[in-house]
Amino acid sequence: MNLDIYNICGESDDKFDLSSIANDPNFVFENDPNFETLLLYNSEGDVISVNSWIECANYVSGGWSSNLIYFTNHDELFFYFLSSILLGYFLIKRYFFKKKENPSL
Repeated sequence: MNLDIYNICGESDDKFDLSSIANDPNFVFENDPNFETLLLYNSEGDVISVNSWIECANYVSGGWSSNLIYFTNHDELFFYFLSSILLGYFLIKRYFFKKKENPSL
């Protein structure tokens, strides 16, 4: 058994072939009342609740995790960086322009 599946979903007595789920697009997971509902997260921050060990194992083998992973939005950081550079450029340009007009500053 995959170690991630064991750590997140727990141990199962049933030996189930997860590849049969991937090959069946109409597979329906059945709710297991003995399984405690878990929240799983993917790399984009989407959330899903799983209600059976088979469903949990399927999603974990597909890359989902029980920990929410925060990703940095690099576009936003790049915007702030460029804005800071541009603001700095105009402030320095204005300072030197005033200094050129009035050398006593």
